Amino acid sequence: MAKSKHTEWFLPEDQRKALAPYFKDFKEVVPVHLFVKAGQNDAYADFAHNLMKDLVRLTDKVTLSLHSDDAKASDSFAVTRFPTLLIAPEKYSIRFTGAPAGEEGQAFLHALMMVSTGNSFLSERSRELLQELQEPRVVKVFVSPTCPYCPGQCVNAIKAAVEKPKLVSVECVETGENPDYAQEYSVGSIPHTVYDEKLSTVGMESELAFVLQLLTLTAAKDMAQEEGRADKDVIHHDLVIIGSGPAGLTAGIYAKRAGLDAVVLEKGIVGGLVSITPEVENYPGFINIGGKMLMDMIHEQAKQYVDVITGQTVEEIKVGRNLEVLTQDQVYVADSVIYAAGASWKKLGVPGEDRFMSKGVSFCASCDGFMFKGKKVAVVGGGNTALTDALHLKNLGVDVFIVHRRDSFRAEQHLVDSVLREEIPVHWNSVVEEIGGKETLTFITVRHIKTGETERVPVDGVFLAIGIVPNVQAVSHLGLAQEPGGYIRVDRLGRTSIPRIYAAGDITGGVQQIVTAVSEGASAAMAVFEDQTRRKAESAARKA
Repeated sequence: MAKSKHTEWFLPEDQRKALAPYFKDFKEVVPVHLFVKAGQNDAYADFAHNLMKDLVRLTDKVTLSLHSDDAKASDSFAVTRFPTLLIAPEKYSIRFTGAPAGEEGQAFLHALMMVSTGNSFLSERSRELLQELQEPRVVKVFVSPTCPYCPGQCVNAIKAAVEKPKLVSVECVETGENPDYAQEYSVGSIPHTVYDEKLSTVGMESELAFVLQLLTLTAAKDMAQEEGRADKDVIHHDLVIIGSGPAGLTAGIYAKRAGLDAVVLEKGIVGGLVSITPEVENYPGFINIGGKMLMDMIHEQAKQYVDVITGQTVEEIKVGRNLEVLTQDQVYVADSVIYAAGASWKKLGVPGEDRFMSKGVSFCASCDGFMFKGKKVAVVGGGNTALTDALHLKNLGVDVFIVHRRDSFRAEQHLVDSVLREEIPVHWNSVVEEIGGKETLTFITVRHIKTGETERVPVDGVFLAIGIVPNVQAVSHLGLAQEPGGYIRVDRLGRTSIPRIYAAGDITGGVQQIVTAVSEGASAAMAVFEDQTRRKAESAARKA
């Protein structure tokens, strides 16, 4: 027998169960206005409507006002794109242009929480800075459904709008539903943030950097260069772990379980490169799982044990009686450090690459692939990442081909088989020598290694997957022993050539797999515990 409409749900049961305790913290009723118009993004409008109907059923702290083909209401609230969601528009200026159908759904839920509680959840420092804001600000954050960085940047903006409702207006724009809007602002990579039409930035930023840029309309990196280092707070721990990828988070779990006072510092998003991996198929226990989902699970477990602090860029590590870890606004003093800062994508080093970076050239298929639906792109590389990216893009409806400098792939066989099955074209024995175009990226120049012949291939985008380089900037001055390629040399337990400094994960080279990073993080944490215990025993013996 068919279920009645009243009992049918749009959200799956596990998501409804997860939301129930979340809504218990709501205080005031949050009115949400949904604007839809027939013939404009109808599928997304249906998604937004069904989502809101479920939320209203799950809690009496959220209400819905539906405006369907309502020209008067649209004009009154200055809505010109559909669907659009406004959150408590009588008090706040928070709008989602496009249905929050992907990762940005997290930001939408955070916005509901902040408005219901009246709490921006900003740090004390950020609140103090925003008190200086006297002029209105309009912030646009362009996002996509698959971008793991986007929710954090949207939340930064929403926090400011809740803290300063009379001055800060925020619009989170879903680029897939509004491609012309994204094109108007030359959006090439996301999150792309526009501050008051005067400053544009790409990528997720720390809360403090966002607030500073909102206040001054000057790039945070430029302000840092002008102002230099300010006085910093000093915080003491037994262990500081730098990096929140699989190695860093696992190290945090094992360190706290061993009784160490530990903290994990992360400059960007939790999860590192794994978070932007579309699919992971070789992690034990999961036949297939999204990289971000896997890292979210590890992060949730780690948070039960250890503080994970994002927005902390490690600038320097000083070695003395104690180790000092200096970030942009803090000094962490510790007995030991585990450096698990991972690696970054390698660049081609060809003309046009820097010019079109984030304007058609990208390292993140998960983040930016959605914007190239129906367009032609090249994936450069022949390993697991390149083939995974190509398959992900193909699945999104992108016209994708691969450029590889060898005559065979270096990837796992099942990925090779999938690429062949999907009939993704490959330029074998070829390298990209130029990325070009006038105002926008329109072509790459490909050279065949064996024949020397070159060909100009029309493209709308280029995704680079040619390998990684270790993030050793913060420790380069220490003179740590290195392996070829600049990776940090360690023993089997993660000890480096300098006592009390350990390393784990991709930063140490090797096979660079998630499962080995987890193992190395655990080993390094246990080595820290053993070494600190030994030193304390030796110190006590000397005093006896």
